[in-house]
Amino acid sequence: MINLNSVSSLLPISHCELVLIHVTPVGDETKITERLSREISPYLNGEVHVTQSGKLLYNKLIQLVQMHYGLSSTTVTGIPMKEEQNASSSANYDVELLHPSAAHDDLMKSAHSDGLVIASKEGLPTESVTLKWCTPKSNIVELQYCTCAARITPVDVNSRPSSCLTNFLLSGRAVMLEQPRKSGTKVISHMLASHGGEIFIHAINTARSLLEDPPSISEGCGGRVTDYRINDFKEFMKENRLAPALPDMLSTGINYLDRAKTHLERMSRFWPLVIGETIIFNMASHIDPLPTIIVKEKLDDEDVLECQKAIYHVVGMESRNEPLPTSSAGTRGKGPKRDEQYKQMWAELENLIRAHADSSPQHQRVLECLLKCKKPSDDVKSSPSSTKEEKQETNTDQNYAWKELDRFQKMTEKEKQEMNKSEGGPSSVKKSRLSTDDTQFKSKAGASNLLSLWTDRIKSVHSKRHVEFSGRAQSDGNQAELYQNLNKQLQENSGMDVSTPPQKGMGIQKKM
Repeated sequence: MINLNSVSSLLPISHCELVLIHVTPVGDETKITERLSREISPYLNGEVHVTQSGKLLYNKLIQLVQMHYGLSSTTVTGIPMKEEQNASSSANYDVELLHPSAAHDDLMKSAHSDGLVIASKEGLPTESVTLKWCTPKSNIVELQYCTCAARITPVDVNSRPSSCLTNFLLSGRAVMLEQPRKSGTKVISHMLASHGGEIFIHAINTARSLLEDPPSISEGCGGRVTDYRINDFKEFMKENRLAPALPDMLSTGINYLDRAKTHLERMSRFWPLVIGETIIFNMASHIDPLPTIIVKEKLDDEDVLECQKAIYHVVGMESRNEPLPTSSAGTRGKGPKRDEQYKQMWAELENLIRAHADSSPQHQRVLECLLKCKKPSDDVKSSPSSTKEEKQETNTDQNYAWKELDRFQKMTEKEKQEMNKSEGGPSSVKKSRLSTDDTQFKSKAGASNLLSLWTDRIKSVHSKRHVEFSGRAQSDGNQAELYQNLNKQLQENSGMDVSTPPQKGMGIQKKM
């Protein structure tokens, strides 16, 4: 027996992958099931695949080749090509290419990769990236800044579109490939060109080149952004500087580096980068010192009181309908309405406080104060049945108020004066009803509108000239019994039983 390890001319095998493919005729069923790759020994892995013969076997082999060599697929769409039967007309064809996956690394990292990956048009059980054919030029091969170049091979080598594309590229011409986009500017991300008789796909850098000037701080990945919070970031850096630990600090056993990381994470837990994306940090003079207090690890009662004062101040601003300081950079027109601005401000303030609410019970108290002062969101929907009932009750209150308004407007000046001077009588029942209905409606509506303003005015007028009779307020029906003690004395003098109900005419009653 020959010891292969002693033979120096042989290359030692460190690991082996055994792939078994069971092929059956088209349409036949097999009793063998596929097995995923599993370790048989430290030097051997095995897997089993099942496929049918013909085209399906070819697709299975292409899939295994892609997995083994780390290949990706690119489909070049919209290639203009003359018809074989009619040379005067042309049609667009698609050609699928295989190449190393490194050619797609920059493309998948970009923000425009959505919608580029589709199923293989050649019927392969893999996915492919679609790139659109651009008008070729002859002088672009050496002028592009490329980040990767990889050899390519067509999936269907013998097809006419693949042969025409191969011959076109081998003639010394290059083709630019762009990302198919529905809107926006054209983005050319790849190029097909031949070098030394071999065809390569080149990945063109779509971001800023390293050979250009370095970007300014006002330019970001998504375009030119000019409203970064640069001054606030300077202050943030000053407040979170690291300093070398003193020798006596090292002997305490406390990991000061982890404590510094925890402090930095707490300080930057909610920190918008752009001025246009924040409202509360643009109105620091109105909510100070809440942003600086809420980021503390622990709060005392005085800190909670200061935060509550800041929240109440914002509530007062909203009640006075004061404008909020908003950034006008990049906006056209009048911008959002004031109600929408306050809604955004409350949502942002809640996100800031909620981010630190778990730090201590005092932080939770600040959050509870905010939730009490914040108006309920319009997104909170009640059940359909309750919503329907509230709408019906609101419509009833509105109809009654509008009827009162129409009746008041139809009155003459003399009748209006008599109505304002009148007291008591049947009108007081209407006043009481209006006051009750108004209270019920305001508890449902909450917001100020035309109906609430009108009912408030009517209520204030009635309250000035009318005081509800205490007997009527305590009675059950529409009649109140007057001088009840006098009625008892009359019954005692006449020798009647007090428990006997009085006859008609003996009591003194007032009809309402």
